[in-house]
Amino acid sequence: MSVIFTTSDQKFLYSTICKNTDRFNSLENKLYDTYSEFGDTENYFVVNGNKIAKTKTLESNNIKNNDVIILNQYDIWNNLNNY
Repeated sequence: MSVIFTTSDQKFLYSTICKNTDRFNSLENKLYDTYSEFGDTENYFVVNGNKIAKTKTLESNNIKNNDVIILNQYDIWNNLNNY
């Protein structure tokens, strides 16, 4: 199967081939190999409106062939200001 990574503002489109039994975090690491600037930030991912559990398989996260996965960055400064 193939999945596509992007950001909400579509800074990039990254397609990768994988198996439904792959753990999501292995795909995340492949993404960071190509887009290393995102590897040092706090990120979460959403597919079809649902937050992805990084340690679960694609199948467990209900990720299907050709799904678009959106990378979102936590806004740390806003979180710090809320304390």
